[in-house]
Amino acid sequence: MIRSLKSSIDTLVNFMIVSSVIGVAISYGDMYLYHICLLLMLVFLLIRLKESHYRLNLPTHIGNLHVFFFIIFLWYSFSILWAPNTIYAFKYLFYLFCGSALSLSIIYFVTSMDRLDTLFKALSVIFIIELLIALLESFSAFRMPISRYSKWASIFGKVPQDNFEFGPVNLLLQTSPPTGFHWDTNDLALSMLLILPFFMVNKKTVTKVFGITAIITITAMASSRSVFFGLITVFLVYFFFIKKKAATIIVVLGLAFVVILGTVQLQTSENPRLNELANSFEIVALYATGQLDVDNSLKWRFELARNGIDALIKSKGLGVGAGGSVAIQEKIGGVAGRFTSMHNFWIEILVEAGILFFILFSAWYIAIIINLYKILRNIKNQLSIRATAIFLSMVSFIPAALAASSTVYFFPMWIMLGLSIAIINLNNSLIHN
Repeated sequence: MIRSLKSSIDTLVNFMIVSSVIGVAISYGDMYLYHICLLLMLVFLLIRLKESHYRLNLPTHIGNLHVFFFIIFLWYSFSILWAPNTIYAFKYLFYLFCGSALSLSIIYFVTSMDRLDTLFKALSVIFIIELLIALLESFSAFRMPISRYSKWASIFGKVPQDNFEFGPVNLLLQTSPPTGFHWDTNDLALSMLLILPFFMVNKKTVTKVFGITAIITITAMASSRSVFFGLITVFLVYFFFIKKKAATIIVVLGLAFVVILGTVQLQTSENPRLNELANSFEIVALYATGQLDVDNSLKWRFELARNGIDALIKSKGLGVGAGGSVAIQEKIGGVAGRFTSMHNFWIEILVEAGILFFILFSAWYIAIIINLYKILRNIKNQLSIRATAIFLSMVSFIPAALAASSTVYFFPMWIMLGLSIAIINLNNSLIHN
């Protein structure tokens, strides 16, 4: 009975992880397929606990890195005591629970290379499907039915974006970027960035070239400035810290020349989204020198961050509590009359959880990166290749986390964290054996 139940849980865990990638693509309103899978898994776990007389048989050599997920949840739960909006606080806790459950499921499930391979194969299939859909959306009027740019979104309990009543095709192509399995285009771009390293370390040249080219194209069409800088980061780290060959440096310099030349050309593009992306460096420079006086996304993000930091100072460094960053922006009236999410993962943590927690979270995140780097440096096998890819994902996420409005409900991030710790634990287990 217990063995059969364990097998059912293992199957459900795989399906739950895949459903998290699909996300909003299979949903109605705020109810996702992932939520149903998570609920089923919790029921199965309770049954298994009862059958095993409430004994937890955790994998050996699991380490301590996973414990921080419980610390995250406990601290944010405690912060409800001073959170400015209780409803937002409980909503934020629900997001944290869903994300942490996803990461912990991966950590507890991946106890062998076979299980890691099984999970990677499942994730590869679903991410490639999303990549192909995003490419189709980039160069045609096709949109996923549940996309914010689809006129069918209301059928699924969503409010579609008013895009001039979906006028001429050329207007739709210029103003509505690809969204893939996501509601927000920045989430799609960030998701693509996180899977990019897995194409970079792929040994098949055709797969590598196709994947890298496709993801760069999707990122450009999404015009996510933060993810664009994440792309630059991942290539620089890969070529200068992992490859470390003169030939690769020449390639990087060549690519830099192409990017600069392409940027100059795109600055005059008729597509406003490409034009905005091409002018990223100029916009950053203007803001830094105080010459930027027009409304744009970068200026809004700085204003959101400033409001958040002001609230943090008033809290004497303790933080404004779970969901508090949105509440304080709403109290001010929202930036540009409509933006309330922080649009900066790191400042969101700092503002809501406080200075001490931010330091602990940063130390935990850096510890994961260091452990992954040790694996890719010290061993040369399939696990090392996986460690290299997820290491690059973790590093590229640092600048790119400024793209999404909020990453607390961004499931690919939780998958990344779960896989990172699972690979570290698996390496420790292999060393012990």
